Amino acid sequence: MIKVSILIANYNNGEYFVDCYNSLINQTYYNWEAIIIDDGSTDDSVETIKKIISNDARFKLYENQINEGRGATKRKCVEYAVGEICAYLDPDEALYPEVLEKPVHRYTENVFGACRNGGF
Repeated sequence: MIKVSILIANYNNGEYFVDCYNSLINQTYYNWEAIIIDDGSTDDSVETIKKIISNDARFKLYENQINEGRGATKRKCVEYAVGEICAYLDPDEALYPEVLEKPVHRYTENVFGACRNGGF
């Protein structure tokens, strides 16, 4: 089964993270992980996110000691990811429940279907 890594770069968005979290745990596709890197937030984002994700091992939180910027933090997310497919998600966004399932299904269909039909 294909693993999806959801990559979240956070900076001072902890107050919005609960909707993001709920949208992830309500996905119809279950083989995913969420890599969250806090980019030196100056609010209580880290404490808020830790509290929200504390009972779910699919969520992994890392912290930049200083603000490195959005681009650098997103690149760092990829370094921690173990999924075959990576997708960025902002901490103040929410996903529809089937948003992971549909592309994984299509990816599996295209890649493995091509192999069965003589491709690759």
